[in-house]
Amino acid sequence: MRDFLSNEIALKVISVIVALVMWMYVMNEKNPQVTYVVRDVPVKLVNMNEDRFTLKDSSQEFFINVKVRGRRSIVVDLKPEDIDARANMLGRMEGKNLIPIRVSVPNNVELVDFSPREISIDLDKVVEEQFPVAVDLVGTPVKGYAAATPVVKPEAVVIRGPRSLLNSIKKVVCRVDISDKSTAITSNLPLRVLDDKGQNIKGVSIEPKMVEVTVPIVPVKRVSVKPDIRGNLADGFTIKDITCNPRFVEVTADKEVLETLESISTEPLSVQNSNRSIVRQLKLILPDNVKLLREDENTVTVTVEIEGSSLKTLNFSSNEIILENLPNNATGTVEQSDISLTIRGPNGSINGIGKSSVKLYADVSGLSEGEHTVNLKTEIVEPYTIIDIRPSNIKVTISNN
Repeated sequence: MRDFLSNEIALKVISVIVALVMWMYVMNEKNPQVTYVVRDVPVKLVNMNEDRFTLKDSSQEFFINVKVRGRRSIVVDLKPEDIDARANMLGRMEGKNLIPIRVSVPNNVELVDFSPREISIDLDKVVEEQFPVAVDLVGTPVKGYAAATPVVKPEAVVIRGPRSLLNSIKKVVCRVDISDKSTAITSNLPLRVLDDKGQNIKGVSIEPKMVEVTVPIVPVKRVSVKPDIRGNLADGFTIKDITCNPRFVEVTADKEVLETLESISTEPLSVQNSNRSIVRQLKLILPDNVKLLREDENTVTVTVEIEGSSLKTLNFSSNEIILENLPNNATGTVEQSDISLTIRGPNGSINGIGKSSVKLYADVSGLSEGEHTVNLKTEIVEPYTIIDIRPSNIKVTISNN
């Protein structure tokens, strides 16, 4: 034994053993094996087919907590990115998917446990859909002008993205400023994809991203609509009211044409022998070289209210007759007589008609000095009609002053 201990090699072996024992002692006492939890380790989604699927919530991230065992000096320095946590997305389907997680830790660390062991991922299918392009007009053209229907090329675009986002699209729109314009505008414009609250939708692609928009700026005028009512009602009935919706439309034409245009008519509506109210959709009849500003607004709703009628008689004296178109420096005298007017009107309002609603007159234009027999004429407010006047003519004496 003494020979062994005196041997130089033996002393070296013993020294190594002692050093190893001392190192193990120090390691176990000063740097022992410990269990440690690394929190918020990000989970990588691998093998995702991004041409077919995407996360329904694109901002969503997934994290787990990982429990490891190892020397204190090593594990306390571990960072979340030092641990590899993965969820395999291969073969997953649209909707909710429960996917197990695989975790790998550094070689000098033992994996003890991790939580959660699986995650729920809601996948949205990537789809394509065609949407028409709308044009928002901003501002007001020069007075007397208006914007006609815009022309968009192409009229529709293809939008690609998650199905849930495409389902939330309200419209695809571009904006054109027509302030103080009097001629057509043509521009290449970017598109905005909006939801039902008018907010931009992100996370989708548009093809093409730009469209060409032409906005015609044309002379315009607002004119009334006159229903063309034809025929005679059944006996004992009268037209109480005629309404048109809309009452006015905007038309465009050369300025010279618009200056003389005050109204446009509808196609004819027959009320022949009718005894009840009528409601019809009627087309507008446009004069030559006149167009509607909005070409799709070429019909109106006409309502003819028909009601049972009654007669009423109003009596006038000859001094209530108006003589129209007397020659200059001439006076006219009407022979004294009583005039009786028979009026037809709706049952519900005939009793309220009075003389103030009637104009009784004679046209004496072109008559020379002396006595003349002239026809009596009348005008009455709608919906009343005068069906008889007695006498139908009177004697008028014209005197020069």
